[in-house]
Amino acid sequence: MLTNVFFLVVDDEQEVCNFFSYLLQSKGYRVKTANTGEAAFKKLGSQQFNVALVDLKLPDCNGLTILRKIKKLQPECEVIIITGYSTVKSAVEAIQLGAFDYIEKPFVDIEEMEALLDKALNVRAELEKISSSLQEFDFVIGRSPKMLSLIVAARKIAKKNITVLIQGETGTGKEVLAKYIHAVSHRKKQPFLAFNCGAFTETLLESELFGHEKGSFTGATGRKKGIFELAHKGTLFLDEIDSASPAIQVKLLRILETGEFLRVGGEELVKVDVRIITATNVDLQTKVEANLFREDLFYRLDVASLSIPPLRERVGDVPLFVNYFLEKETTARGNPTKRFSAEALKIIKGYNWPGNIRELANTVAQSILLSNGPLITAADLPPRIKKGYKKIIAAATPVTKTPCAEEKEKTTAIRDEKTKDSSATASSAKNVTGYFDFHTRGEELNHLLNQFEKILLHNLNLREGFALNNLQSNLKDWGNYTVKKIIGKALEATYGNQAKAAELLNITPRALRYYFIEKPAKKRLPKKKCNDHK
Repeated sequence: MLTNVFFLVVDDEQEVCNFFSYLLQSKGYRVKTANTGEAAFKKLGSQQFNVALVDLKLPDCNGLTILRKIKKLQPECEVIIITGYSTVKSAVEAIQLGAFDYIEKPFVDIEEMEALLDKALNVRAELEKISSSLQEFDFVIGRSPKMLSLIVAARKIAKKNITVLIQGETGTGKEVLAKYIHAVSHRKKQPFLAFNCGAFTETLLESELFGHEKGSFTGATGRKKGIFELAHKGTLFLDEIDSASPAIQVKLLRILETGEFLRVGGEELVKVDVRIITATNVDLQTKVEANLFREDLFYRLDVASLSIPPLRERVGDVPLFVNYFLEKETTARGNPTKRFSAEALKIIKGYNWPGNIRELANTVAQSILLSNGPLITAADLPPRIKKGYKKIIAAATPVTKTPCAEEKEKTTAIRDEKTKDSSATASSAKNVTGYFDFHTRGEELNHLLNQFEKILLHNLNLREGFALNNLQSNLKDWGNYTVKKIIGKALEATYGNQAKAAELLNITPRALRYYFIEKPAKKRLPKKKCNDHK
């Protein structure tokens, strides 16, 4: 028996637990079972597991809660979610939260399940295999755990005839991901068509999507098929779906519900079989709440949601991307092999890439053209990259003080130390204690806060005057900045899912957006001029 390999099976149906126990033990693995979340938590506290199979719906707990707990307590344990077909969306969310994969009830293909369990035990080799296979689709994902989880989710939902919503910043590769989903789906031999909803006016957009009949408007000299008809049996990728007008949204909703639509100026229903993948670089949920996008259409599009992380969250993969684009460009142009200097690579890695992968690819191409020899130096980089990098470095570099300034500061500190109010210090230190008791390192944080207060009060010379309003403003700004950083970490942990991030923080999604979304500065009205009375 393989005594060093442990499986945990969590399901409220004892028959399921018995099934997996028999299957796994016959292969020599050790198995523990639990019928509730509470029982699972106890076993997690007493035993290390290699793989856990967790039912998505339990009587006392949600499977996603157990998933988070496992990833917190035993991050090396791979989790496979057990679900029904009706909860595929939640299963995809689970994968993006760190689950390795999911399986659906009822269990039909036992061999496929056994293969999945073997892959979970050899997860690193499996993920590297997936990553290398993507290059044939011109899709490089790097080694980021976020992207690897994203691809696992994409491969699973590609096999199902469901709509997919891809969210991500401009240039992250939403269309490339859509092409990949099509390429590994059962529609791969049928057409893949991409269309940008933000590139047309409402009238033109309707005609392009649904086609038109002869004479339906000026210039319509004959019947024209729309992109939906052209994509029949295949996949249609609609980018910038948030740009669709209310009228277009109604027609899209009807197609998703019935597969039917009318051409512009037509009276005959056209029926199509098209898989729809949509994309947006904005938070579509926020648009729905602001009544800028139909809620019913949103839920139709958001059957499975994939969020692509920006490049700045995958800095470790930047050199890999650089080498890929470098080799691709030099090969395509028939140029000799080139490489970036250490200084140039340092600048590239330090830049924040607001245009993401697309901007990086363009930068590599421009640098190749600007360079003369086999080595691409910092001087060959586009000016915007060097300028942006300098701004980032300047913002991160602390201000150094001259020896004279440091000496003056020490003298002032000694003088103020002699005249400090010890009773006020003791009182305030007592008040500070307990502020961070909720944190796992609360005692350390409270101590640091006491030190901060001591330095602030001990070096306070009220005879020279003190800008109290400035202090209050700075403390408020720091508080808001810290809250945004915490929310940013929550969004990173949930791959941009605001609802899940709000749940982790015990706040509402509305409160999360209130804190996180930058608010425009209030416009001040010009002061009225008053005429002096003589």
